[in-house]
Amino acid sequence: MRVIGHREVARLLEAGAQIIDVLPAHEYQSAHIRGAIHLPLYRVFRDAPKTLDPARPVILYCRDCL
Repeated sequence: MRVIGHREVARLLEAGAQIIDVLPAHEYQSAHIRGAIHLPLYRVFRDAPKTLDPARPVILYCRDCL
């Protein structure tokens, strides 16, 4: 895992990456990245294997992580 900036996010999305937004449901509903998969942080390890395409890169977005 590594922290990336806007340019790298854009490049990865252009290449087919999946973006996961880990905001709580009430925050995700009011503001989230368009096209993001909503997977609250507490469910990432449980649900990611059945939700994500393992052949594609994954970007995990968390507004409060930095």
